[in-house]
Amino acid sequence: MYNGITGPLPGKITYDLTTLSRPHPARTPARCQELVKIALRAYGMEDAQLTFLQYLANVIYRVDLPGGSAQGDEKGPYVPNRFLLRLHAWDNVPYINSEMIWLEALANEGGLAVQKPIRALNGEFSVQVSSPKIPQGRCATLLGWLDGRKLDRSIRPMHLKSLGRLVAQLHTFSANWQPPEAFSRPAWDWEAQLGGSMFDVTIEELVATMPGRFQGPFETISQEAKDAMANLGKGSDAFGLIHADLYPENVLFKAGQAYPIDFEDCGYGYWIWDIAVALCTWAWKPGWERMRDAFYKGYQEIRTLPSEQWEMLDLFIAIQYATMVIWASVFLKNDPMRADEHIPWRDESGERLLAYYD
Repeated sequence: MYNGITGPLPGKITYDLTTLSRPHPARTPARCQELVKIALRAYGMEDAQLTFLQYLANVIYRVDLPGGSAQGDEKGPYVPNRFLLRLHAWDNVPYINSEMIWLEALANEGGLAVQKPIRALNGEFSVQVSSPKIPQGRCATLLGWLDGRKLDRSIRPMHLKSLGRLVAQLHTFSANWQPPEAFSRPAWDWEAQLGGSMFDVTIEELVATMPGRFQGPFETISQEAKDAMANLGKGSDAFGLIHADLYPENVLFKAGQAYPIDFEDCGYGYWIWDIAVALCTWAWKPGWERMRDAFYKGYQEIRTLPSEQWEMLDLFIAIQYATMVIWASVFLKNDPMRADEHIPWRDESGERLLAYYD
């Protein structure tokens, strides 16, 4: 959800500060590279070349097989013989495997261009790896490499239209897909977003730590969110399996098409909340209406969402910012050594929340 610290958080959060704290840049990747090489043997890729990409909570490497091309396939979204390997920060294997199950279904059954999971030689989606230096080990997964660019600030209305089509395709597939019995992903409802069900500290304590200007608006939006979600219910017309983290950094573009990445937060939530996350970067800023309407046009080309849900868009954007305020507050309380990161996150989200009232 923030700063690379993403993914399913079963039950209440237990903070392991050795995981959440920023690793030593000289030591940690080298230690983890040993785990990565062990994991690659499980996928039959011992000869692959590794490129370290990121270590915040998850450890991420690019994997290139010998003889691969540095260029993508002009006719498709993938770079042949290139993959993305993750060592997961969280160890909930059923949740991780369920993410892989949905990705595989989206690719094989839905025909969507997503980071298709690669199964290990034993047929499993994930492998457990450990070493003498990291005896507790990590869970590893391997994904196909999508060919595209992150546009961030250069995104234009035409890109939002493509993003709208993509989100509609995801929602259409989810609304009609029957997960297997072992499928397990979190429910991003009011209790999880704003009610504190994933925290080991009360909402009242967290609200008390916020700057005073955010406290009242947060509580108001939280109550409005609770009422709105209760009215929507959890039927397939309003609620289903969503990406839940479609910020610009999690969308690639190629030849006018939008491709989603980083499904680690996927779970059950409201269609309109998934849309709100995808659009909140531009909300209430100059040009907002053009970006919003372009997304709407793309979405409606694929799927119809009831007008009463579209009318909740601004509220659900405010709900997203309220969610970020409370999550930043709990991170700040549990990891005060990184206050220089958590406070700006909280305060920026809080100011965006206040903009809703304007």
